[in-house]
Amino acid sequence: MPITTVAHLSERLRSLSVGQRTALPYSVYAVLFPPGEPDDGARVAAFGFAREHGCVMENQPRAQQVVFIRKIASPPVGRGK
Repeated sequence: MPITTVAHLSERLRSLSVGQRTALPYSVYAVLFPPGEPDDGARVAAFGFAREHGCVMENQPRAQQVVFIRKIASPPVGRGK
């Protein structure tokens, strides 16, 4: 299923095993985290979203994509929520 919403991205990230990755073209990234690259606010939101899902995010400007990589098996439970 293509990723078209933040909910879809959340599902995809939760389904990844440690070390697996999923890539989003800049066009999709801009829809999910407006206004997209190179906006600092979009980056902060996307990095936070990745962290909440046990992932890190890599910006790959040459490929015009961002990549989410699963780093831990169980994402941290929300602090203060």
